[in-house]
Amino acid sequence: MPPEISRQKPLKREIELDFVRGIAILMVIDFHSPLGILFYPFRVLGFSHFGWAGVDVFFILSGFLVGGLLVKEWMLYGRIDSKRFLIRRGFKIWPQYYLFIGLILLTGHRTFHQMWGNLLNIQNYVGGVAHTWSLGVEEHAYLLLVLCLAIAARRATRMRNLFLFLAGVTGTVIVLRMILTIYGFDTFTATHTRIDGILEGVLLAILYHYAPETFRRWQNRRWIWFLILALVLVFFRLNLQAPWADSLGLDCANAMGVALLMLLYRHREGRRRSALYRLVAWIGLYSYGIYLWHVAVIAPLVQVSPHLPRWLAPVWLAIAPTLLGALVGIFFTKIVEFPALKLRDRLFPKKVDSAVGRPAEIEVEAQANSTT
Repeated sequence: MPPEISRQKPLKREIELDFVRGIAILMVIDFHSPLGILFYPFRVLGFSHFGWAGVDVFFILSGFLVGGLLVKEWMLYGRIDSKRFLIRRGFKIWPQYYLFIGLILLTGHRTFHQMWGNLLNIQNYVGGVAHTWSLGVEEHAYLLLVLCLAIAARRATRMRNLFLFLAGVTGTVIVLRMILTIYGFDTFTATHTRIDGILEGVLLAILYHYAPETFRRWQNRRWIWFLILALVLVFFRLNLQAPWADSLGLDCANAMGVALLMLLYRHREGRRRSALYRLVAWIGLYSYGIYLWHVAVIAPLVQVSPHLPRWLAPVWLAIAPTLLGALVGIFFTKIVEFPALKLRDRLFPKKVDSAVGRPAEIEVEAQANSTT
């Protein structure tokens, strides 16, 4: 058995993963910004604004990290502590989320009738605060993933079989989404048509922990990931209007997330980073809070713009929503999320040190060697 997690040396934050988070949240807030200056060069070249794909980058990264925690716990302990995982997940997501929802209700911006979906985390099906649909997808995804992994662990299922099962589910979701899109159904927010990105991240996590050499070998073929990014950009530039193009666009967004993760996550400690890199990674550290709160500032700032001098109004609309949205998210992360996480770690200590760092297969081997 592995040593208790409290006896292990804590790992430093993975700045590479925070950097990917930073890219994703900048894509999202720029997409929601009235002018979207970060992607302005792309629009000059004829691209539509594809900042919405930042959500799919989050899905890939979230599946890799959160799914990786479960995979690593299973490989180290031979079982999944589902209750502890869900409680810890709730401490991470719910304090800010329900404060956000509560303030919307208390200030009268929405009625309870409009918000009941958000209160039950089914807003991606019944409506609610528009941008929170992705949080519903994530919550449903991890409930299903915990169930799958718990059953697999109880039945001593081989990791290879679990990988193939999840890959089959992922492929089924992709095909189902394409069919539904062609027949005119809205597939953008439903869990059963958007869970594939999270599952792709989980598949990467299984490879990372169960077959680290295979993971590194594919990761080192950097030309593949650069080629994928190039093809994704070509697709976004085409701006296709065919019924199937919307579904394929989501596949491309997921592919972008996979490529960015494989290119940018290298787990290299001590490497010097540029000031811009560290800034983006620092923003990524607060990405959940920024994602949750940034839309709240857009309407008030837009209402201010007509009262500004003509030369200042476009500058205001270009900079203020992004800057203030980030600051509000950082503020609530510091006063709500971080204290909640400290309380969580005190009441419900984690079972594994990190979803990344040392792959679980290597950790299991090291533990076996230490007992012989």
